[in-house]
Amino acid sequence: HNTPRPDPVRPHIASEMSALASASSVFTGRSVRVAAPKRTVARASRLAATAKLEAGDKVKVTSKFVVYHVPKGDRKNGTDLSGWEGVVDSRADDLNGVYISANLEVKVKFDVPNDPKGKTFIVHCKEDELEKQ
Repeated sequence: HNTPRPDPVRPHIASEMSALASASSVFTGRSVRVAAPKRTVARASRLAATAKLEAGDKVKVTSKFVVYHVPKGDRKNGTDLSGWEGVVDSRADDLNGVYISANLEVKVKFDVPNDPKGKTFIVHCKEDELEKQ
């Protein structure tokens, strides 16, 4: 019977591996996989307590932030949004009340410059790149 070798960096893994190796089916005698414990997820209530920006907040971009998808913008060199003002559209780290990891957690809606129809576009930003107005 092969026993897993202990991991010097993570000694707790050895006990979990031996439990997996020793688990066998009563009917076939073959090894079976033991279910891992479910991970707990952070709820949106915890997210709301730590989030500075919420949907509907007016914000201003405080750092250099270049995007390439601005309609009627310079798609070759990009458009620098530093100093632009917009409205928080939603949070990308909240999925139906469950916290999910997001690199750019705030979705901000900006007006398209020089557009008579009043079209908007959305940019994903980090909270530390924005300032609440």
